[in-house]
Amino acid sequence: MKSFRIPRLQEELKKLFNITLSQKLRDPKLDWVTITDVVLSKDLRYAKVYFSHYMNPASHEEIREQLIKTSGYFKKQIAGAHVMRTIPELTFFYDDTEDRAEKVDKLLARIKDNYNDEDAYDPDIDLDDYLDDDEYYDLDEDEDLYDDLLDDEEEDDQEDEDEDEDK
Repeated sequence: MKSFRIPRLQEELKKLFNITLSQKLRDPKLDWVTITDVVLSKDLRYAKVYFSHYMNPASHEEIREQLIKTSGYFKKQIAGAHVMRTIPELTFFYDDTEDRAEKVDKLLARIKDNYNDEDAYDPDIDLDDYLDDDEYYDLDEDEDLYDDLLDDEEEDDQEDEDEDEDK
């Protein structure tokens, strides 16, 4: 049976950390920092906290160091919220998902710029212009051919039965 406790706790901690960062901490070094994910160990003793920052001039390492310094305050908030019995050890990691997404966007834009539109598929092309009239099949004629083929097979079967009777 799958446990829903750990994912629920992870979401609660993520909300708690984001509220703490945005409303309770008055540190200008942590402006525009958000917690993107919290991953708890199975025994709930360790928590990996992933963060990202937008429009913050500080480097990832500076922000990480500042978050480590304020981890005691985060632990105090966990204890005060009565979310967990044991307070996990917090480790902070920069979430580089946005950076990777930006690289992928740049790659796709570069590929699009290099793409030759002359060879592109055009759904408005009229296939009748490219097909010969000989390649069209008349359904009535095809049905007649099929019926003739069936009649020939029936005649062949009848002849084979007649030959077997003669023997």
